[in-house]
Amino acid sequence: MLADLEMLRESLRADGEDEVSQGRLAKLIRQVQVFGFHFAALDVRQHSERHASALAELLRVTGLLEGDYRSLDETERVRVLENLLRDPRVMPRHELQLSEETMHILATFDAIHQAREEFGNQAVTCYIISMSRSLSDLLEVQFFCKEAGIVGLPIVPLFETIEDLRSCTDILESAFIHPLYRAHLRNCQNQQQVMLGYSDSSKDGGILTSTWELYQAQRRLAETGSRFGIDITIFHGRGGAIGRGGGPIYEAILGQPAGTVNCRIRITEQGEMLSFKYGLPAIALRNLELVVAGVVQASIPQEALQVSSIPLQVPDDWAEVMEQLSTHAYAHYRRLIYETPDFLRFFEQATPILELGWLNLGSRPARRARGRSIEELRAIPWVFSWMQSRYVLPSWYGVGSALEAYVAGQPEHLETLRRMYREWPFMRAFLDNMQMTLSKADMHIAQHYALLVNDEELCHRLSSDILEEYERTRHMLLAIVGGKELLDTSPTLQRSIRLRNPYVDPLSYFQVTLLRRLRALGGPLVLD
Repeated sequence: MLADLEMLRESLRADGEDEVSQGRLAKLIRQVQVFGFHFAALDVRQHSERHASALAELLRVTGLLEGDYRSLDETERVRVLENLLRDPRVMPRHELQLSEETMHILATFDAIHQAREEFGNQAVTCYIISMSRSLSDLLEVQFFCKEAGIVGLPIVPLFETIEDLRSCTDILESAFIHPLYRAHLRNCQNQQQVMLGYSDSSKDGGILTSTWELYQAQRRLAETGSRFGIDITIFHGRGGAIGRGGGPIYEAILGQPAGTVNCRIRITEQGEMLSFKYGLPAIALRNLELVVAGVVQASIPQEALQVSSIPLQVPDDWAEVMEQLSTHAYAHYRRLIYETPDFLRFFEQATPILELGWLNLGSRPARRARGRSIEELRAIPWVFSWMQSRYVLPSWYGVGSALEAYVAGQPEHLETLRRMYREWPFMRAFLDNMQMTLSKADMHIAQHYALLVNDEELCHRLSSDILEEYERTRHMLLAIVGGKELLDTSPTLQRSIRLRNPYVDPLSYFQVTLLRRLRALGGPLVLD
């Protein structure tokens, strides 16, 4: 179709009909180029454990493996997958008695094959593997693609925890040297997307450690791709809130490590942000301009610029400072969230997290499993519940203690932090986001939510700890960025938040009252 339209345009131009060829016809050609026959391209995403479970059942039912595939170590898993991928035969799976979960996995790959056959390969652009932790996670998806007859579908590992971010390059190196996966990459023009999870890494290790490990991971990924001759595109799984990686997009792109953007970037836009960023044509255009400008500026070789605000290489002493800050912030964050025995009880009573689970809201359940631990809670309700209670805790907790410990007794360290803020876009974006999120928090209103906790001692102990960390973070932030109040460096944003809060505050007071009444009733009333 596109070739026919191009031929029509050339014919009109040859006849001197430039006005027609550059008008509605040009618009139609651009629409075909962008939307094809599929209109909106889809990404498919599934948890790595679901693939392993489905493969384990297939191997058991067909008798191809004695024992449980999931009990094998990584070396044995890879060996099994190599044999399956080298075998040209396809399993006669439609004749097998399989569980609903396994049939769902197989049906998903069949649907991908059908969509790409009917509407073109751009109908489904990639397959994302949540919680990727090993080479076998990638080879399992490659196996299911083989079974469904899918060729050239990009397989995208998603690294979500702090430990996964630290080991992501080791996993990709093992994939890049594996002959079967390397053959798959050749079908993808030697291009590899890698998705980085901002939300879960922040929930796992705190905002400071998450931000720094994401920065480090991108730098190592760029080096790995260059070494193996693979073009790596970083897929940023950012959220709307700061605790999920949100914030001003232009500054965020400029804050990426030098040499990691290279004119290629993918960024998620959360559903709740679509109306704000794209609801009006002028605002949508402005947002897209910011993304394009950020990508172009971050991709220009720094040696080609006469004046650059981005250091070619981060000074070693700055990286060492970030390592110290990250280590301290991680320990402080984990001590409260994962090592305080009563924290879960405080969290469930001082925020509306349990009530969120009753709502028909969101695309997925609040928890990955039926347990009640923090680990099983998804990052979206984790951040949302703290935002509702006005603590906004995931966006700042642990940062103040880390900054205070670094500066303690050594005034010259404060000047180092100030210089990092002035000269390093990464640090400037991080601390400016911190100013914004602290401005949105309200410890006075948060205390009303804390009073919902039925254990007075627990309420006082943890709410006091959180309040002290908030004040510590606020004090250290102002000492670094300057000003008497938060966001003095961004007066427009400061005024916007001050105008907004009086309208939001009554809603918080209403919610506290209604939560107390609802809990006294034992939960929502369900009509038969």
